[in-house]
Amino acid sequence: MLDFVKGFLGAAKDTAGLLKDLRAEKRKARGVKNAILSEIEFNATLIFEHYARRGVRPSRIVRALRCRHLADAIDSGFDFTKIRKGTIDRGITGSAGFYRNYAGLDCEEFLKNIRQATDDLKALPELYHIDRTKKINIRRRLMNLGGRYGLLLRFLKE
Repeated sequence: MLDFVKGFLGAAKDTAGLLKDLRAEKRKARGVKNAILSEIEFNATLIFEHYARRGVRPSRIVRALRCRHLADAIDSGFDFTKIRKGTIDRGITGSAGFYRNYAGLDCEEFLKNIRQATDDLKALPELYHIDRTKKINIRRRLMNLGGRYGLLLRFLKE
């Protein structure tokens, strides 16, 4: 997981650097944008620090993920151009094939995708014992959500 983040964000970047950059973006934000970035920082910390680095069980990470502020913003019709105008450029998605699918999405579409991925993850403990099942690859799903957070940060900083 940590190697994946370095490969995607660049050799000089690690998860601590990613979280530091996310905190810097959050400090500049106010209101709904700050609430959404705080929630994203919380989730990214769970995935990068507690799951990938410290080995906390996936079921605990998934249960702790938050999506309330993002869901409220989406459901209330928040103007996501206040977070970031424009679309994700193919250049920031890098060579990772999975992330090239996000090229052309605007901030709202991308954050809706993140919300959907988070909601899907949060539903899994009701269906499976995610710490033991071989039917789903929870590691890959957590890694992909973490990668989306990294892509979001690159998009915000562009």
